[in-house]
Amino acid sequence: MEKILWQFFAEFMDLFFSEVAQRLDFNRIKLIDKELFTDLPEGARREPDLIVEAHTVDDEIEIVLVHIEIQAKREKNISHRMWEYYCLLRLRLKRPVFPVVVYLEKGTGGFSQAEYTDTIFGQAINTFHYTVIGLPDLSAEEYLAKENVLAAALSALMRSDRMDRVMRKFRAWERLMRSPVDEARKHLLLDVVERYLELSESEAEEVRKMAKSSKVLDPGEYVTIFEERALRKGRKLGRQEGRQEGKVEGVLQGKREALLHLLQRRFGELPEGVAARIEGIENASELDILINRVLDARSLAEMGLMEV
Repeated sequence: MEKILWQFFAEFMDLFFSEVAQRLDFNRIKLIDKELFTDLPEGARREPDLIVEAHTVDDEIEIVLVHIEIQAKREKNISHRMWEYYCLLRLRLKRPVFPVVVYLEKGTGGFSQAEYTDTIFGQAINTFHYTVIGLPDLSAEEYLAKENVLAAALSALMRSDRMDRVMRKFRAWERLMRSPVDEARKHLLLDVVERYLELSESEAEEVRKMAKSSKVLDPGEYVTIFEERALRKGRKLGRQEGRQEGKVEGVLQGKREALLHLLQRRFGELPEGVAARIEGIENASELDILINRVLDARSLAEMGLMEV
């Protein structure tokens, strides 16, 4: 989830903090290395999930640190921990900090404000405020109706009062497939929907049929994700049944096809040598590295697939 929120940082800020987003220059943002921070008094490591340095549009000197903490479930000490992170970031980098917690668990309150109060002798000495975004308590219908492309992907984690799982997934896919973002970034968003709104085989078949009959979507666009899902299912079955060799080759071939698909979408028709080289890769980790590199590479040469 950190990777998604970083890749779509502007969309995240616009989706949940539109007034703040208008004050930030998204052409001048930088990811801060989270491993640089330690708890100075105790020497214990502190690793916030995502810290983004962003300049403001009205004052190029001012820099705001947006700290986003991602939690699979609510922890009792989260308020104190967020306050600790704030103090460490503020002291270390000497910049204003905009703190946010994103929850992936139900019952965390949707969009709200939280606080931590430091007290002594029963008196409040300092009160710290931060924003809470509990995705599972937000309305999928409401966010699917937004133009923001990240909203469609995150709707996979949200509740729905009117749509079943099949329709929710189809609407999310439909919204993403019609979006103007490039294919590599679109693939990231589609993977969020696939990961957090997993369907049974029969439900997935319903979505596939809806895709084929849709007049606004190209059914071929669904092939990669559905194939990857089938490969994941096949991998589980292969593990259970002991078919190790077939499982490994199936996973490798799925990764090769996904990489070729992304490269063609990003760079157009591929030279014959590039496709042949990818088909010859037998290492899954090497394929994963290349798939991740598609997002930022400006050419096949930069991908390391062609000589300069």
